[in-house]
Amino acid sequence: MRKILFFVPAILYYGLIFFLSSRSLRSQVDILFFDKVVHLLEFALLGFFLAFGYFLSLKSSIATKSYLTVISGMLLGGLDELHQYFVPTRSLEAMDFVADSIGVLAGLLIYFFLSRTGRGKLLTENLLKTGR
Repeated sequence: MRKILFFVPAILYYGLIFFLSSRSLRSQVDILFFDKVVHLLEFALLGFFLAFGYFLSLKSSIATKSYLTVISGMLLGGLDELHQYFVPTRSLEAMDFVADSIGVLAGLLIYFFLSRTGRGKLLTENLLKTGR
């Protein structure tokens, strides 16, 4: 039951994404694809947090944990886009969903890379000891 705590960062962060998506904000930045880069970075962090939760709480294969990370991240990205459809001055955009999905995959890869470094392995082992 305590392993559910590994998902708290992802839950809190998605709450922040949902909150910010509820705002009718308009960016004054005129950089090409700036909004897509923001979506990618935003969901890369979510993908990292989801990977953190899945990899530390499940005793499944790496492929299963990776699949769950990507699928749940894409579902959350889709929900965020659908939510924006109902917010004034916001819109549902397919390319935002693509950027969200690529971001989740990037976050998974970053987690995978960092968890394989010396300090990452040590942190993972210590967290797993306390999560039991």
